Amino acid sequence: MDQIRDSIYYEQLARVARLKANASEDPFLSRRLREAAVRHEQKARKLKRAEQEPG
Repeated sequence: MDQIRDSIYYEQLARVARLKANASEDPFLSRRLREAAVRHEQKARKLKRAEQEPG
């Protein structure tokens, strides 16, 4: 159950990072925020896979 919450948490972090990137006028900050969003999405997918593994 904790992994489900963790994956949701990272999905939300990614969503917020993308929203902030879209709102930012600084292109370098926007890029860094989008990179962070990608990392958060990858972490969320990893946690979901680990949760779905039998065992």
